[in-house]
Order: sequence, then C-alpha cells, then structure tokens
Amino acid sequence: MVNPSSSIQKPFRVTLPFVMDVVFVSEAAHIRQIEASGDVDRLHAYATKELPWWVQFYFRSTKFHARDRDLWFCPFEASFDPTYAPRRQYLEEKSAEGYSQADVQKIAHLLQTNATDDVLAHEMVQIVNRRFFDQEIPADITEAAKHTVQKLTEAMVPLKHEQGVQAQAKIMNYCEKSLPKDVHILDVGHNIGEVVQATAGSLKTLKANAGRSVEDIFTEHAPTEQVPRIAVRGSTFDGLLSSPTKPGETVIILKIAEAAAKTKDIGFTFGTGDSERACVFKDFFLNFMRDLQQTLAEKP
Repeated sequence: MVNPSSSIQKPFRVTLPFVMDVVFVSEAAHIRQIEASGDVDRLHAYATKELPWWVQFYFRSTKFHARDRDLWFCPFEASFDPTYAPRRQYLEEKSAEGYSQADVQKIAHLLQTNATDDVLAHEMVQIVNRRFFDQEIPADITEAAKHTVQKLTEAMVPLKHEQGVQAQAKIMNYCEKSLPKDVHILDVGHNIGEVVQATAGSLKTLKANAGRSVEDIFTEHAPTEQVPRIAVRGSTFDGLLSSPTKPGETVIILKIAEAAAKTKDIGFTFGTGDSERACVFKDFFLNFMRDLQQTLAEKP
C-alpha cells in the first residue's frame, strides 16, 4: 500500500554560505503553515540595504522595486507598515471601477483576428491602467515593461539586468510625471508591467481552453508563479526544515502556481490560499475573463 504522505513534496532548500539561503515551498498545506507561523513577512520588513545582496541585485531590475527612489510594490510591504492599508484601499477602489463591454469586445476582436502579443498587451494596459492616468499609456512605456526582469537567472545576464533597471526607471519617470502627486508610482507602474508580462498572455490561454471554467483554466495556468517571504524569526516550521531559518537572510519562495494547479484552489492563483492580502485585481481579472469567454463563444 502506498503511503498518502509520500506524495507530499517537502520544502527544498538551497544554501550557499555567505551567498544565499533560499527555501522553495510548493505544497499548499506547507504554504499555509508557513504563512500562519508568524515567522516570515514581506521583503520590506527589512530596510532595502539590510536585505541579502542578491535580493537587492535581482529586484532592482524587476517591476517590484524602484532602486533610485527605494520604493517597493504594495504587497511587498511588511504587515506593520502604516502605508500599506491606504495604498491597498486606493488600488481596491480603482479596481472596483471595472471595465466596459466595449473593452471586452475589443479584446475579443483582437484575439479572433490573431493580433500580436504586443498589440494585446498594449490594449490590455489601457483597459487596466487608464483609470489611474485618465489618458492613454504610450506604446514606448508598454514596450519598456516587456524588459523588466522576471526570473533570477535572467538578472544574472548583465545586459538583461541593465535593460531591466533602465526599463523600470523609464516607467517610474512616466508615472511620476503623469500621476496625481498622492498616488504611489511604483504600485501603478507595477500594474503596467504585470499586464504586459502576465495578464496579456493569459488572454491566449483563455482562447485556447474554450469550454473550461475560468477557475479551472487559471488554477492550471496561474499568471503569477511564486511570491517571496523573508524570515523574521529562526524557525523550522514545526520540522519542515532540518535547520532553522536565519532572520533577515533566509528567503522563502512560495510556489503558488504549483499549489494552485495541485489543489484547483483559485486562492493560490491570486495569493497564498486565503483572502487576506489577495491580489486586489482578482475579481476584475476573473470577471473580465468570464465576460471575454462568453463573448468569444457568441461570435462566429
């Protein structure tokens, strides 16, 4: 008889002395356990200069951090940060403005006429982000968003890393010039990058999976693969690890896309398995995809 617990994949740890200490977690139960432990927090629980060097190096080339201004994307702020709640509330209010049926029709037409990825991305950026600017986002900004780095391995390539840094700076300069002064420019700039790099690709995934529920599609093909946490206390998480984490050094990578695919739980597509601090655009995304799916089915 096969032991049911044998299929559970224990966290995988990579430790390079004086370089990095990273734990990869893919099981839903383990992700929930670690999140509930109180032994981890978001990266910006520590000042940027106190984070591991590789974290600083990698994230400065991504859409999540603006090095020159030392700004982090809202979900990367610590649970105790006083700016988190008002920033999230603003994003929730903007997300709740929704979209029009004309928006859905436009994307359906582009999909049915086999528009390029760049065209799809640019139009989706307008639908999602025009609400922040009250104007069209220029094509050179959506083009720049393609070049912010996504994977750590890409950041190790000097040219790609520098392209990511420069692309992020260009987006931040545009946001600073174009947004109201009280709006957090990194939160909005990240949304531009997220649409270009993740949401637009999801449109073709939807089209290729006609007849399946939106929840089923996007638990199997989650737009966000993983989210990071950092140890704030030494812990083995009740024996999940053979040795304790190191506060301020050990980074835990929660592989939420794998958990979503295994459990078919949409909570892992947009977060770490529950509604707390889930992506503010969750309902927008799901509702838009449902309406788009229906429109595609109705059109010849």
